[in-house]
Amino acid sequence: MLWIGGPQGSGKTSVARALSRRFDLQLYVVDRRTWVHEPRMPATEFRSLSMDERWVDATPGRMLDWFVTVSRHRFRLVLEDLRELPASPLAVVEGPQLFPTSVAAVLRSPENALFLLPEIDEQRERLLARGPMLGVSDGERARANATERDLMITRRFGWEAADLQLKMLRVDAPLDVMIERAVEHFRPVIERGPRVADLAALRRFENDVDAVQVRLYRESLGTDAPDDVPLPFACECGAPGCDDTVELTLAGYEALSAGGDRSPLRVPRP
Repeated sequence: MLWIGGPQGSGKTSVARALSRRFDLQLYVVDRRTWVHEPRMPATEFRSLSMDERWVDATPGRMLDWFVTVSRHRFRLVLEDLRELPASPLAVVEGPQLFPTSVAAVLRSPENALFLLPEIDEQRERLLARGPMLGVSDGERARANATERDLMITRRFGWEAADLQLKMLRVDAPLDVMIERAVEHFRPVIERGPRVADLAALRRFENDVDAVQVRLYRESLGTDAPDDVPLPFACECGAPGCDDTVELTLAGYEALSAGGDRSPLRVPRP
């Protein structure tokens, strides 16, 4: 496994995806398993609270405690999922729940982990720019609380990684530069690791994971579910280095899957 952790807004998802496409690796995104993990999660204080109790009434420090607790439970489920993945090729695993203390407990070598840390002031600006939080009585207060919690998460990532002497990257450059820095860190592991893969099957698996996540999320909203808008699904052509996507609605993707003809998910090669 190649582990990429970091707080919200650090660019870890983009970095992880770029690595998986350039080197033809598996991609595991923790946040794309949220609704599959939900029934397997233990009862926690956070799960028992209303949206206002979570985001309006609570202090950012309390929110941080909830997030750390939930992340520890999620990490156990992540490990269960990873055991089910093919042994080859390497898998890039990313998520804000991957705190250094959790990752270190299963880490083969420090070379296998990387933690991205945004600059605090820039992160605050980006998070507040998301605007009022929906589904609460005071959206602006909820956004401010959530932002302060996320800044605390960033600081926690920093001191945990420093204490464990794990590699940190300060997010102080454009995304393409950050990707190259991650490549430089992981290249020795990638070159040693298993690379044999059925790429078409790997990308189909990723697409199925994404489709289940969206379907379960929409079901959780009931009649309040938004319109079924097009989503980017991975190209299943199986060509090395392919980074293409295909835009489909969830209904369109599920119809293709049921019909058995997945050719619309393969972008023609030039």
